[in-house]
Amino acid sequence: MLTGLLLMRIALGAVPSGPCPSGVFLTFEQGVLAAVTWEQRQGAHLHLESIVTQSMLMEADVELGADQSTLSTSGTLTVAGSPPGPPKVRRLDGKFSYWSDRMPSSIEQAILRARVTGQSSVSVPIASPYSEYASAVQVEKLDERSWKLTYRDRQYDVVTDENGCMSAASLSAYGVVIEKRPSFERGAYPLFAPYAAPPGGAYTASDVSIPAPEGHVLAGTLTVPRRPPAACPAAVLITGLSPHERNNGTPPWMPFRDLADALTRAGFCVLRVDDRGVAASTGDRAASTTFDEANDVRTEVAWLRKRPDIDGTRVFLVGYSEGGLIAPMVAASDPGIAGVITLAGPGVPGPVLARYQIEAGVNGDPRVPPLLRKAEVERQLQEPLTPREKSFLGIDPLQVARGVRCPALILQSGTDLTVPPRSAELLAAAMRAGGNVDVTVRLFPGVSHSLLPDPVGLGSGWVFLPAFLTAPEILSTLVQWATGHLHP
Repeated sequence: MLTGLLLMRIALGAVPSGPCPSGVFLTFEQGVLAAVTWEQRQGAHLHLESIVTQSMLMEADVELGADQSTLSTSGTLTVAGSPPGPPKVRRLDGKFSYWSDRMPSSIEQAILRARVTGQSSVSVPIASPYSEYASAVQVEKLDERSWKLTYRDRQYDVVTDENGCMSAASLSAYGVVIEKRPSFERGAYPLFAPYAAPPGGAYTASDVSIPAPEGHVLAGTLTVPRRPPAACPAAVLITGLSPHERNNGTPPWMPFRDLADALTRAGFCVLRVDDRGVAASTGDRAASTTFDEANDVRTEVAWLRKRPDIDGTRVFLVGYSEGGLIAPMVAASDPGIAGVITLAGPGVPGPVLARYQIEAGVNGDPRVPPLLRKAEVERQLQEPLTPREKSFLGIDPLQVARGVRCPALILQSGTDLTVPPRSAELLAAAMRAGGNVDVTVRLFPGVSHSLLPDPVGLGSGWVFLPAFLTAPEILSTLVQWATGHLHP
């Protein structure tokens, strides 16, 4: 830990105060720009602005001590298109260095804080400007300009100048590269509200309301290419098991916005909706089952087919997680469905799936002693289920898959600890056994159930990434297959 000799070293002039110039940190995931942080330094004051996945604006004002510790922070979080959130003010009193996974400037600050100790390896206490979270990062000096920063199960490799000011950093296991530049135009990374059309007008986005026969209303977003054909091929996106709004996640993690964006830019119309009883959709979510959501998807398909601007013979389904079961359920009962794409869809019976998920969580939890893990797994397996969970786990996905006759693309993540990766080949074998001659399987190593780069698979990996873009190789594979089969 940092020692009490720091003030003496500073008083003797051994450590400069505020050595780094202002700059801009660019975060790339798999080569795609995923976040930008503008850093303004004025003496002991830092002003930080981060835009993450174009959807979340994070601001923070940080007061630094002479030893590069953090005295206080004031931070706000704002979703693009919404009013700013309330400020969070924290007094850290020089006991911590500020830290946010979404603000790479905190990597630089942790190194500056470590340098004042004169030690080659030091644990730096860290605290978030946005919550009561506190932890520590291990900072190790490799040579005059190379550093290793270890935080949780991740390792940043960092390059600095002779003053410890960061030039670049990488999380190589996650495909993340961070570069610091002198400047970057704000207009080059504009805000993009979660349900809106993107800056630049590549396509339009409209709010829609779809009445269901059961009496509730499904609210969603329909995206349409800027120059759509007379009759547009269309995709329906189907969410996972938990209650989800139309993006299947909130900023900065919005996989369904990423899917809709990629498909619409490729020439498809795309419908994504809030689950029954979630966000702007009405109805009773608590009592709904997997079969009810399948009926809602059928309602959405019927609504699209009635639109004169949609080609009803080219409507296909894209289902994620539980949606990867629902999409085959709907396709098996509707011969007019033009294609099915499953993302992390289950291919094993419910009891096997439940045990797989629980074992992964328990075995990956350091708080559970190894000798107690088996008992803890059995205990969790006995916990009561919601109606939705009961219906989901009671459906045989392979029996459903055998009824799918339309072209199918099965995408599975290699480090998925929610759905066994072997599900992909099991689903494909069942579809082929049922007579389907057009089934394609793709497996993505180093990607977790979140559809994000994550060699670990547990939430301890991806939730602490600096940004959250759906793995580009998943998007490109999906778009290529859909384009080849449905010809937008």
